[in-house]
Amino acid sequence: MRRKQIIGIGLLIVALVSLSTAQTRHPARSVKSVKTAKPKPTPTPVAAPTPSPKELAEAAAASRAKLMEASETYRESLERLLVLQKQNEDRATEIVARRKLLLEEGVIAKREVEESETALQEAQKKTAETAQRMNEVEQLVAEVMAAEQLANQPVEQEPVNTTRYRVLLVRYTGRNIWALTETYSKADAFFRARYGRVLPVSAFGQTETHNRLGFDHSTALDVAVHPDSAEGQALQAYLRAEGISFIAIRGAIAGSATGAHIHIGAPSKRLGF
Repeated sequence: MRRKQIIGIGLLIVALVSLSTAQTRHPARSVKSVKTAKPKPTPTPVAAPTPSPKELAEAAAASRAKLMEASETYRESLERLLVLQKQNEDRATEIVARRKLLLEEGVIAKREVEESETALQEAQKKTAETAQRMNEVEQLVAEVMAAEQLANQPVEQEPVNTTRYRVLLVRYTGRNIWALTETYSKADAFFRARYGRVLPVSAFGQTETHNRLGFDHSTALDVAVHPDSAEGQALQAYLRAEGISFIAIRGAIAGSATGAHIHIGAPSKRLGF
């Protein structure tokens, strides 16, 4: 009996020693209370300062200056290209004339004449395209140079006295909104019925010139008629009757027809602004 007690006491001592060693190696970790993180306050947005009229005017002037510089550079490059294209066109014209003489003499076949005529048509097409781009530059510059008048002039809702030559443009904002193709179809049908020829469109929607100079012209078209001509007067009257918006621009400079045209649709805007 005494022996069993001794063994029991020994086992108890071993157990206590083991427990003490375990606590030494792996001390009990205190459980900290978990605090709920408070949301950070949202910073109050600071409103951008409203630019003053002077700042707006300076920004507009800088924008126009950049456009004028870019348009002048582009126009000069087109002028150089046009010179080369006209030289090619002249050479192609000479080749056609020479081959026609050779055909009459029976020296060459008709096919060679036809080939030279096709080459001449291609050269004429390229020359016309370059001249068209130069015209688009002139018209866009005319619109931008008249922008200040456009901003200061009240929108006209009724027919106006179009003999006011000192005004570079007349703006009319119509009541109807038309798709570009529908607007063109209607205006072209009117022009054909009235004058027996197609509407002389100089820029239909977005063109390479507008892309290059950074203007959105995607929903507008330009008609190459002078606003004060009989055709221009008739077209403006028709657009008003149909409630179609337009801007009639007499030119970039008072008394000059440079860039004169009728812009049908909303004013062109700078891309990205």
